[in-house]
Amino acid sequence: MRTISEVDIRAIKGATEAAYQLGGGVTAFPDLTRVNVSTLSKYASFNDDYRESVIPCDVAIEADRRAKSPVIVSAMARLLGYRLVPEAEEAKPAEAGDLLGDLLKVIDEFGDVVREARKALADGSVDAADRKALNPEISEAFRALEQFRDRINGRTAG
Repeated sequence: MRTISEVDIRAIKGATEAAYQLGGGVTAFPDLTRVNVSTLSKYASFNDDYRESVIPCDVAIEADRRAKSPVIVSAMARLLGYRLVPEAEEAKPAEAGDLLGDLLKVIDEFGDVVREARKALADGSVDAADRKALNPEISEAFRALEQFRDRINGRTAG
């Protein structure tokens, strides 16, 4: 009996879409993977016809590399009850200028989330178009926060 639920599949598909957005859109991925845009789109589609089409692990790794963040692999780890942490690197002292630049990026990305959320909430509900606009902004804000965290912990920010 299969243990991956519909909710699990939707989580992976949502992470897949987020990785595509962070990596420049689905059309930026075919050259990195063994599949075409049509197939890649199916991996992120919530359409009933493609509900069983989930991104294979090798394609997920390429997508996460392109996104410069382990978006899909992290979602998979969460489904197993784990979380990813960066490999230990030799800690380097963080310089104030680097930290400030990373912090300003966090603020900018959070501002983008707030702007899109205000637009989405203007009519009193969040629909599919609102989610499509909000999710990439949220993913970018998370990535900026992860990079800031890495920098303050002495790891190279990407």
